[in-house]
Amino acid sequence: MDFDQVWRLVAPAAELADEGVTKQEVREGLQNGSFMCFWKPGAAAITTSSRGNRLRVALAGGELAALEKINKDIIRYAKETGYRGVEIVGRPGWERALSNYEKVAVILRQDFKS
Repeated sequence: MDFDQVWRLVAPAAELADEGVTKQEVREGLQNGSFMCFWKPGAAAITTSSRGNRLRVALAGGELAALEKINKDIIRYAKETGYRGVEIVGRPGWERALSNYEKVAVILRQDFKS
């Protein structure tokens, strides 16, 4: 897995994240073990642990078919390592693409002009 290739896939999601997530932050998180990368040709996902003992997909991008395969890998890994579930932070389109997930929250944001 080449980090620059992974970054190109997840960078659009990183730009949408609250206050952005930098390439360096992702690289450091992967190096120190606070993030994990799941990768298939054409797609990648970056995960971290949530406070509720769920594996959280924080960033993902690429081709839908490859992301669906990655999702299966993430679920298998989460079950094998004792997580109680998987959660995804993402755009509304993922809700339609991943029907096995339940919508549990909505983020509402109001930004102020300076």
